[in-house]
Amino acid sequence: MEYDIDVVNTWAKKSCPAWNGNKVSRRLYRQKYRNAARDFWESPEHQRQIAQYKECKEWLNTYPWPYCDPHFADWEEDDDAKHYTLITDQSNCVVRYATSYVAWKIFEETGIWPQKTSNTRLDAKNWVQFLAEAGYTKVVERPKDCRHYVGIKPDEGEWGIVVWFEREAFFKEDYAVVSTYINKEHRVGSVFIYEFTWVEIE
Repeated sequence: MEYDIDVVNTWAKKSCPAWNGNKVSRRLYRQKYRNAARDFWESPEHQRQIAQYKECKEWLNTYPWPYCDPHFADWEEDDDAKHYTLITDQSNCVVRYATSYVAWKIFEETGIWPQKTSNTRLDAKNWVQFLAEAGYTKVVERPKDCRHYVGIKPDEGEWGIVVWFEREAFFKEDYAVVSTYINKEHRVGSVFIYEFTWVEIE
């Protein structure tokens, strides 16, 4: 099923307190745009892209539409309770940020969107706690090929950064190739392993 981005944006707006004062209605519209994302990632075309990505082509961005679309939720962001305009994925992470992208990668690998159990706000810098609440508690010194890991660097900028481990960097010892979202864009690059805390996704 194909969706029009303007229609999905209307649903997204109506899921926010800034444009909709009815809490029940907001939940219904939130589910509508999330269902659009689900329909996309379940499509044969996207499943083929995921299969291609898993053949070690880490530069492919499998983060699903509409979350990856720069025209989705492209309005000014406000996290004030009364004027809230942020749009979240199935893990309640704000779309087109590193946390949402990595939550997607966990779902892509496990079939389960990670969820926190506390009412505490958990930014990227708090993702060791977030992942523990989601059931992932195994911290390793360094990631290894053929397994899956999230890297957390809490002192990166104001909110920290999380990355998805792609593979060891064969061209440089103690580095890893990772993917993430930075400035709302998909990025693939190398990082120094020991600057990150690595949590294994089993």
